[in-house]
Amino acid sequence: MTAFPATRTMANVICIVSQKGGTGKTTTAVNLAGALALFERRTLLIDCDPLGNATTGLGIEKQTLSADLADVLTGKAPLEEAVVDTELPDLRLLPGRFSLMEVEKALSLSADRQRRLRKRVEAIAEDYEYILLDAPPSLNFLAVSAMICADWLLIPVQCQIYTLEGMGQLLAIAGSLQQEHNPGLSVAGVLFTMCPDAAEGQITCPEEILGTFRKNLFHTTIPWDGQLRESSDFGRPLVLHDITARGARAYLKLAMELVHFFEQEARSFGEPSPNNEESIGAGAP
Repeated sequence: MTAFPATRTMANVICIVSQKGGTGKTTTAVNLAGALALFERRTLLIDCDPLGNATTGLGIEKQTLSADLADVLTGKAPLEEAVVDTELPDLRLLPGRFSLMEVEKALSLSADRQRRLRKRVEAIAEDYEYILLDAPPSLNFLAVSAMICADWLLIPVQCQIYTLEGMGQLLAIAGSLQQEHNPGLSVAGVLFTMCPDAAEGQITCPEEILGTFRKNLFHTTIPWDGQLRESSDFGRPLVLHDITARGARAYLKLAMELVHFFEQEARSFGEPSPNNEESIGAGAP
């Protein structure tokens, strides 16, 4: 495995989470990770979904893996040994596969089961600048573990009014986790995906949605792009397959927006973030 240069900078840990499928969550995880790596930010993507779509999306053959996230959580393998290289020198993957389905049962008697992922990630956080967690499209044990592990939530939502349904439940659970397990958890932003007529840099969603989340919106929107839907077939992020595609350009823009956001956070360390509510649940629909 290729060694990253030594660093003492703690990673920004971002959980990409949605209470439902079909929002472009895994597409965002794979393509944002690829875009950050293209900008030479040392990045680790953790696939927390038993379907392992992020693992497939980075071209990793699951049957060839010697270890995965399930092995890390159950103590069968250290995290460093389960991480694999990808096509991008600055991007690594902690793969997930169907064995994750058995993790909650295997850890049922462990007092630290919900914080186990956080403990494993904290041990290697200085090796990366960004750690992205692709949570399952539900609010189950693995998704909760990923939110407890994270510093920030990135919430992709499809650009339609009915995407508001269930958002209150997600924010309520995140607020509860913030109070009970992870006081540093904040919302980095809501990301609108699959925008059918989105011009670059312009949000074209209904006012009902904008009014609810305006304080936590990314400026970048992700357009509808058939190549993004096919990106798992490529086995690589779209930014590598076709960097000129609309979807690829959008994720490069999102990556730069995040980089600028965290640089600003670092400069104002210790001050309240102007883009986040003090409590995640505040103002939830």
